Amino acid sequence: MNDHVHINITWAKEKAKTILLSRKKIKFGIAASVGLICVCVLTGIALSTRLLLENGRLNAQVAAMNLKLIETTQESKSYADRIDDLLTQSSSQTAAFDSEKEGLVNQTLAEFNERNQLIENIMKSLGIKMQKQTPAANSGGPYLPSSQSVPSDLLLRTDRNLTMLLYTPLGRPLAGAISSPFGNRDDPFTGEKAFHTGVDIQAKRGASIKATATGTVVEASYSGDYGHLVEIQNGNGFTSRFAHLQNYKVKVGDKVKRGQVIGLAGNSGRSTGAHLHYELCLNGKPINPAPFMQTTNLTRMLAGDAGKAGSSPKKIASSNKSPKATSAKASKGTGKNVKVATVTTKKNALPSLN
Repeated sequence: MNDHVHINITWAKEKAKTILLSRKKIKFGIAASVGLICVCVLTGIALSTRLLLENGRLNAQVAAMNLKLIETTQESKSYADRIDDLLTQSSSQTAAFDSEKEGLVNQTLAEFNERNQLIENIMKSLGIKMQKQTPAANSGGPYLPSSQSVPSDLLLRTDRNLTMLLYTPLGRPLAGAISSPFGNRDDPFTGEKAFHTGVDIQAKRGASIKATATGTVVEASYSGDYGHLVEIQNGNGFTSRFAHLQNYKVKVGDKVKRGQVIGLAGNSGRSTGAHLHYELCLNGKPINPAPFMQTTNLTRMLAGDAGKAGSSPKKIASSNKSPKATSAKASKGTGKNVKVATVTTKKNALPSLN
């Protein structure tokens, strides 16, 4: 009985129950309970330690993320400040560019005006009337002022003037002294007074003859007193003729440009020696080529170097004056106007082409 323990359990209504336990079972139960409690405590400690470590790691990550967020925020602010600076700088540069562009446009317009005026003055001094644009017939519509009228008008004016220059015979067909001017003169064969429809320019046989304007070759053949002749229809009513050639470098129908070689100087036809008979016609009537030949330095003049290029072309009188006065003035080249020449030769006498 000493190895057993009696446990009396009493319920309601004075009912009782006696449990008989051995001491070994009690000790085992106590040991098992203590072991279970220890296991639970150790498990709790392990879990707590793990949770603490995980919490520390998470806290470190959160701190790193906060630091990264702060750095990103500062970097974003720096970028925003940089963008503001760039926008400000861009606005300033845009304003400066617009101002510079406006200045360049105004300067260009002023130069266009100046050069157009120079071209028109040269043409006026040559006696060429500048065509003005007139409204076309059978046209109309509401009037709407154009904000671009000044540049547009200037471009149209420039295009018109450049076209006029392109098709107007200017400059010399070759270098050389003028041996016989335009107008009345003593015929080299008969010694009688005769009308010379062009100018004679001394040249060596075989010297290159150049076109003085853009145009189309309408004749390249032997033509009586002219000898070997090249005739170019230039446009704007102008025709240029090159006579007494040795041979041709072009044929009928060819398109030529100013400065292009069209033939070689010679002594063909009614001629007393190697030279070029250079003739200009306006609307089918001969005019004095001398003023047109004096615009050799036109390019330099248009570049603003008129002082070096020489004064504007002199006006040389045509032959519609009296024969004596015209001959004297034509030799000096100091006439006031360039007019279409009126041939005043004796009856049945041919114009002198030498």
